[in-house]
Formats: sequence, C-alpha cells, structure tokens
Amino acid sequence: MHTARTVRAPAGAFTLVELLVVIAIIAMLVAVLLPSLGKARQAAVRTQCLSNLRQLAVAHTMYASAQQNRLVYAGNGTEQGSWIGLLQQYSAGPLVRRCPVDDSPFFASPAPGSNPPRYRTTSYGLNNLLSPTHSPLGANKVYRVTQVRRPSGVVHFVELAEGGQYAAGDHVHVQKFYDAASPQSSPELIDKEMPLGRHGGRPKSLAAVLNFAFLDGHAESLAVRDVYVSPAQNRFDPTLAR
Repeated sequence: MHTARTVRAPAGAFTLVELLVVIAIIAMLVAVLLPSLGKARQAAVRTQCLSNLRQLAVAHTMYASAQQNRLVYAGNGTEQGSWIGLLQQYSAGPLVRRCPVDDSPFFASPAPGSNPPRYRTTSYGLNNLLSPTHSPLGANKVYRVTQVRRPSGVVHFVELAEGGQYAAGDHVHVQKFYDAASPQSSPELIDKEMPLGRHGGRPKSLAAVLNFAFLDGHAESLAVRDVYVSPAQNRFDPTLAR
C-alpha cells in the first residue's frame, strides 16, 4: 500500500503567499516614499533655480559697483535688448539663464505676436519698478542702488511666466498685478507674468512658492504673498522698503 507523500517547496524558495506579502510590502513602501522623492526633487530644482538667481544678483552687484551704483535697465542690452548679456560681463562664470523646470517653447520658437520675432532669452526678469526705462507713468524713477533706502527689502529679479504675451520679455509689470475693482483677481494677474506654483505651494494663488533675488544681492524662496499683496503692501516698490 502506498502512502501519500507531502510535496514540499524546494529549500530556500518562497511560497506564493510569501511572495504576495513581499510584493504588498514593496507596494506600500513605494506609496510612502514616492511623495517624499517628489518633494526632494522639487526642493533640488528650487535650490538650483535659486542659485541661478543668486548668480544674477551677484553679477548685478559687480555691475553696479563698476557703474557708479547704476542699475541695469530693462531693454538695455545686445540680445533682443535683454540686460542679461550686460551682466554676463561682470560674472565670474557663465550665468545660467534657464530654470531646470522652465519648459517654455519660446527659447526655440518665436513668442506669439512678436514682430520682429522675439525669443525667450532667460527664465528670469527684472522688477520694472527698478528700471527707469520701463517704470509706470507717475512712479518715482530709480536710476541707482543708492536711491533705495533698504536694498535688502526690494525684489530685483523674478521668475518669468513660460507662456503668454510676456514670455519673451525681460521684466515684469508690477502695476498690472492688481485691479482695484477686483482685488481677488491678483493671483490670476500675477500668474500671467510669473509662474505661480512652479516651486510648490498652491498653484495660481498667493500661497504659490517662487524664487526671488533682492537688490542687495541675496535670494530667497518665498510664497508670493510674502512679496506681494497689494500696491500698498509689497516688496517690489522701493518707496515701501522699510
């Protein structure tokens, strides 16, 4: 009489149940780690972009020192009038013009409606309130760093929106950030000129995070509401610097 034999898994092999448990554990770890990895990548990109802006700020400090404290002007340069070509001459190394996550197509193709054709030269732009050639009508024109009471409190360089009518520009229009008849529309208006949400925070809102360089040469990652709320409360207007 034959007795039934028990079939055993080969020594060292996993059973199906054990494999399913391992796969489930791996899936849970991936689910836990992916958001952290995404945040780490976002932080790394934000830091690289911040470094680019800091390079611009330092180059401008050197430029101002050599030019009797004069500010670089929007439209003042040889590359489509962009100021960035001028600053390159005062930088110890090549200025990085493009944010790592700037996907604008207008570096390679002309910006819509531009005639003659204009291309995007950089991800970064000037605060037009610090450019006498492009400051709005009625604003106090600022020509030199020494005219600003507190340079560390005034935004100088910003990140530019990747699309729209200003994609190939070299400055933002701060006077267009606010509509007195519709104050709640500020995020939408600002988003036309700066890419709200590129570096975190709530997209297309004043809680969106961007990088900013200041007139004294330092740079910070800040929520937009930390630099702009209204014409009476912002860090773009040099007359408000405290």
